[in-house]
Amino acid sequence: MGKFQNVQKAAFWSADSDEERLQMLLKARNGGSIPPRYFKKLQTHVANGSLSIHTHTTIKHQTWDEQRKIWAIETDPPVLDLSTKVDYIYYATGVQPDIECHPFLSPLREKNPIEVIGGLPCLTQDLAWSKDVPLFVAGRLAGLRIGPDCGNLEGARAGAERISWAVEDVLEGWQRGEGKVTDDEYHRLCQGVGSVNMYESLGSFEEWESTDR
Repeated sequence: MGKFQNVQKAAFWSADSDEERLQMLLKARNGGSIPPRYFKKLQTHVANGSLSIHTHTTIKHQTWDEQRKIWAIETDPPVLDLSTKVDYIYYATGVQPDIECHPFLSPLREKNPIEVIGGLPCLTQDLAWSKDVPLFVAGRLAGLRIGPDCGNLEGARAGAERISWAVEDVLEGWQRGEGKVTDDEYHRLCQGVGSVNMYESLGSFEEWESTDR
């Protein structure tokens, strides 16, 4: 988003619907996202010949040569002088940001239905699954609430801040007797936000509650 990111973020947060936010999200990312200052650094390496970038290119086939300890790959479209000298292959594209494509989320979605737009869940503003389900989501799946930088470090920080505040509210509610929670669940959440240390959880819940904190 570059130097106009604050203006674009304001437009995103003031959008009238999640459908509108999704379109803005897709337009801003345009299939991917690299901060401008890092993109300039990549271009410097390209210019001096130490780096080459091949967009819209996929690996069709790869074979590991145990004797030479290198990969032989076949790409589409073909990349000249690359097929016989690949030392490492890094898969760094992440998972598809679509909750409907991940089977491990099926039981949760069946028990606690949530509106989905473009594969992204319509979370609460606190990034919770719903008001009654304190399951918090960050990263690209939180795109409708965080914005186009949801998959970057800035978005990770923003998500962490929202979740930490929300978890504190949940803990305070549980202390007031709101919601059903076991002692073990309560301790685990307290440990997650750093309000107790790991040794305190070895004692009983009553002992911990009576301790001055």
